[in-house]
Amino acid sequence: MVVNLSLRSAVTVALGLSAFAVASLPLSAAAQSEVPVAEALYQAARDLMAQGNFASACPKFAESYRLDPATGTLLNLAACHEGEGKLATAWTEYMDVARIGRRDGRADRVKYAKEHADALLPKLSRLTISIAPGVDATGVEITLDGMAVGQVTLGVAAPLDPGSHVVVAAAPGKKPFSQTVVLGAVADQQVVTVPALEPGEPEAPPQPAPVAVVPVAPPPAAPTASKSEATGNGLSVPVIVTGSLTVGLAAATAVTGILYLNHRSNYRAATDAAERHSEYDTAQAFGIASTALFVGTVGCAAVTTYLYVKSKNSTTRARLSPVLAPGLAFVSAGGEF
Repeated sequence: MVVNLSLRSAVTVALGLSAFAVASLPLSAAAQSEVPVAEALYQAARDLMAQGNFASACPKFAESYRLDPATGTLLNLAACHEGEGKLATAWTEYMDVARIGRRDGRADRVKYAKEHADALLPKLSRLTISIAPGVDATGVEITLDGMAVGQVTLGVAAPLDPGSHVVVAAAPGKKPFSQTVVLGAVADQQVVTVPALEPGEPEAPPQPAPVAVVPVAPPPAAPTASKSEATGNGLSVPVIVTGSLTVGLAAATAVTGILYLNHRSNYRAATDAAERHSEYDTAQAFGIASTALFVGTVGCAAVTTYLYVKSKNSTTRARLSPVLAPGLAFVSAGGEF
């Protein structure tokens, strides 16, 4: 039996895939299992939004988008948040759709999202956080609803959803400053000015932690090299063959999985009935192929692992010998199996 030398590298990859297959190669299979859930959530959210129940519909749209990030779902999520009155969130999502549409060459999506974002812009309520004049802000950390506010954003009227928001300013050795602001529903403008922080109680110096004395165990004896390591060849011919097959199936699984997700996203984003039908059929075909290839990959990975472990406990090993002839150079691999 003759095996090209490059298979040796392929088997090394395959042995790693044997342990990694169930965790990493399920990319396409796991994605396919999540798509039906995302579709069910999407349809349920559409029904709830049609009934005007935005509070229940928006979380379902958000979870559907997390499982299957299609721009059509994000557009519906933005419309839902707009209906819920969370105009700043809806404006941000419309802008995200426009950005993704430009990236994907979807001029219709860009136009639709931009029109809705521009219509919301004058309605946004905004909050401006600033430092009082003459106050040294060195070491002062400011948070808005628990999120850090950078120095460069101070003095900028930032769009926020209506409702209650908390601004906190703190610094070492100072009493923290806190102020709650309630933003109105439409075009409200609020300003929070952080004053000079008052001195606080001095902090006690940290006490050093006790040092525990842990006995050091003697280093373990170096393992004795196995027979396969001593000979420099620890792979049997079946391991090389099944390992190479595992690599090929893994690559095919990944490619068909990516194609499936791409056509699935096109199906969700399509507006024309014929285009949706075509994209759906194509996505189904790639989905079935990806699932079948994934099952084959896992099976080959399991067989590779079994043969590799078995070969470690056996004296049978592949023999790799270079063969040179005029105009010909290859590696011969042989052994009992």
